[in-house]
Amino acid sequence: MKRIKGLLIFCISMTMSIAVVKAAPSYSFNVSSNTIDEGKSVTASVTVKSTAAWNIKITSSGNTYGCTNSWADATGDGNNTTKTFSTTCRSSSIGTIVFSLSGDITSSDGSNINLSGTKSVRVKEPTPASTINSLKSLSVEGYEISPEFSSDVLEYSTEVPSSVKSVKINATKTDSKSSVDGIGEKEVDEGINKFEIVVTAENGDKRTYILNVNVKDLNPINIVVNNANYSIIKNTKNLDIPDGFTEDKMTIDGQEVPVFKNNNSNITLVALKDEKGNIKFFKYENGKYYPYISVESTNIVLYLIEKDSVPFKGFNKESISINNENVSAFKYKNLNNYYLVYGMDLSTGKEGYYLYDKNNNTFQVFDEELFNALIKDNTTYLYMLIGSLVILFISIIIIITLSSKKKTKKVKTENKENDNKKLDLLFDDIEEPKKTKKKKEKNEI
Repeated sequence: MKRIKGLLIFCISMTMSIAVVKAAPSYSFNVSSNTIDEGKSVTASVTVKSTAAWNIKITSSGNTYGCTNSWADATGDGNNTTKTFSTTCRSSSIGTIVFSLSGDITSSDGSNINLSGTKSVRVKEPTPASTINSLKSLSVEGYEISPEFSSDVLEYSTEVPSSVKSVKINATKTDSKSSVDGIGEKEVDEGINKFEIVVTAENGDKRTYILNVNVKDLNPINIVVNNANYSIIKNTKNLDIPDGFTEDKMTIDGQEVPVFKNNNSNITLVALKDEKGNIKFFKYENGKYYPYISVESTNIVLYLIEKDSVPFKGFNKESISINNENVSAFKYKNLNNYYLVYGMDLSTGKEGYYLYDKNNNTFQVFDEELFNALIKDNTTYLYMLIGSLVILFISIIIIITLSSKKKTKKVKTENKENDNKKLDLLFDDIEEPKKTKKKKEKNEI
């Protein structure tokens, strides 16, 4: 019984002893680096544990601009806590920075210890920035690259099947101080996908590695449209599907391929790639392919249908650009801002002629009856104008004729009067000698 009681007393004493030890305050004093380059900074810090009150000071001396700091405070509730206090110095020249710790800390049970310690940091001449900007390895996960990797070779290629939608590019750098951009998971689409992996050295020098990932269709569907070679795109991940169309599936040449349908117009499109890698949409109908040209204005999206002529007078065919698409249109005489096109409204499926306003980039349904009525009215007005001009012309001729006759009559009258005056003068000349002779004879008598 005495042995059991003694054992219990011993355990209780040990437990109390451990509790006292855990309650005692403690600290640690450290620096962020033992060696720094001239002009760089270093941090000295002290961490206190099981502490309810503190009075701490860290001073600096040596080859530094100085960073002495002090802290004195206590926890608000008197309970123990763990805290870290730090100060940062910037070196001023080659040599040594010395940090000195002083002060004391107190725990919640009144235990108190003094703080002391020194830490030296060597300040050395700056190391030149690394110029290494090469890779140690480069790979595409799950596929081989060609040629075999060498840090001095800058361009590589690999092939993946058309079912692949993304690849993972892995690389390791030769120098830990350099950085690498352009690695990781990358999306791909059919054809050549070019990726640049850029390595930047510590001094800023860059080196670029190029990785060409060829997403190759192992069983292509090749077709010819207007004497140009194309293949059907089977991976639609990065395709910009035209407005109003939704993706669907269709079997062409025994293979299931993606197509794009517009329910309003019953138009089916396929994406084709030419030999240069350019992708365009074509209308697919009964095994044949037709160029698909759609133009979008502020009020409508039209699928344009080629026409060689229009059944209206005064329109001449010419090529114009609508939203960077070269299309055939018809210009009415000298109206440079209005053009007539034939197309289908993809929102309704309605076909017809549309008047395109180039200035406002809008389409309006072309009213044939109104146009013909205006032409008819203009023709009537033209005939009326011509008739009026003819009547005016005849009237002018009549006026001129009457005026001319009146003037002729007046001239004749004036001429007759002049003749009469001449006769009178002549008779006067004849009578005058007779009168003179008679008068002379009378005087002689």
